[in-house]
Amino acid sequence: MGNDVWHVALEPGTTRMQDVIVVNLAINDFEIISFLLSTNHLKGKAVDTERGNYLMIYGGEYKRPYPSVMIWRVEVSEEENTIVNMRHEDGWILKQVWREWLMPEHTDMEYVPPKQFLIMKRK
Repeated sequence: MGNDVWHVALEPGTTRMQDVIVVNLAINDFEIISFLLSTNHLKGKAVDTERGNYLMIYGGEYKRPYPSVMIWRVEVSEEENTIVNMRHEDGWILKQVWREWLMPEHTDMEYVPPKQFLIMKRK
């Protein structure tokens, strides 16, 4: 069983967000996650915000700015942390990911949001 996760990147040669790819993946589907992130060295970082908790998965051999990042939503309870589906309401995090993951540390560029969300389905 998988969860809806967002794959984000910049349009090549620009600072604009590409369309967000929404794919349903299991958190332990390392082969597809590695393929989508173009890496053999997966790393992850928990991000706690006032609006929720997230897990960023990225290529460990890269440094900021990362070529792409996968965003997983996490529900935290006293007993366990559970990966759940990303939702439309989580769209606010895209600007934060753009600024803190996809762009150099000091940038004066203006955020240009993605035009659409593309849903990938397996047949």
